[in-house]
Amino acid sequence: MKKSVMVFSATGVAGTACVDEMLRMGSYQVVILQRSSGQLEKTSYRPITDQDKKQAQLDKWLAQGVEIRTADATSVQALIPAMAGIDYLVSCAPMTATESQYPLIWAAKEAGVERFIPSEFGNIYEWEQYLPTDTIHRQVARQKVFIKRVIELAGLDYTIIPAGLWPEFFMLEPVAIIGDADARTAWSTGADLGRIIPHVLAHPASRNAVCPVAATAYCSWNELLDAREKTLGRKIERHSPSPEQWRAAYAQETNEAMKMLLGIGVAGTECPEGMPLSANWNGLHLPEFKGTPLAMLFPEYIEPFVAALKSTLQADSEAQD
Repeated sequence: MKKSVMVFSATGVAGTACVDEMLRMGSYQVVILQRSSGQLEKTSYRPITDQDKKQAQLDKWLAQGVEIRTADATSVQALIPAMAGIDYLVSCAPMTATESQYPLIWAAKEAGVERFIPSEFGNIYEWEQYLPTDTIHRQVARQKVFIKRVIELAGLDYTIIPAGLWPEFFMLEPVAIIGDADARTAWSTGADLGRIIPHVLAHPASRNAVCPVAATAYCSWNELLDAREKTLGRKIERHSPSPEQWRAAYAQETNEAMKMLLGIGVAGTECPEGMPLSANWNGLHLPEFKGTPLAMLFPEYIEPFVAALKSTLQADSEAQD
């Protein structure tokens, strides 16, 4: 019998890819939890999806047999009936809206949901929370860990899916390398992360487990940047700031999005050897899963994303001036 999976924040990058992959696999009953009209929506430093595009996506899914349930996402009284008959709840809430998951957890418990998959799609936060420098990203890490504790307290099964670094956010030039440039790390674009989620959930080892994936690639910074150079046919300027330089840059930064990214850099350089913030769970358990080929990824997705990110940061800087 197919598991019934509800996806919250489904029209974001990861959520859309997750829903599309579940439909492609054909092994899940897919339900979308849509916020009531007019409710505040946040995004992890991306433009909020245009309402017309969002509706077009929802209409496409409806035509493919997806059920869409609308509820006040802040009200457990509204959420409990909306979750009736759901086996798994996948939260793709952005990092800036981590707190939106609290009513979802309680409602899931009351509605009899079997498993909750929280939005923990970055570092292995259980370890990052203890690193010495208190950045805004470490604050997010502590809240993510607390969310897991709440899920356990509610008596729900869980699957935690740390995804390492999202490469699209770290390719601004000159590229600032976090930690050892030749040490392998996990890379997951938002879309590849979304695609791997249903595969992780289908694996029996994912129940009540932390499953740190490398949905796009498991390679070093230098290997990734060399692939970018080969694809683009030009040199990519890169440097390796020291931990002190990362902390200084973080302290001086005023832009919130950049400060969050710099906080990730601080964490990556303060993490001791033998305690990595990412891993390659899928290399062991899902060897058949393949991320987007880098030769396609860089020109078709990452380079346009980097150009848009650079433009946004420049506009923000000019507005502050």
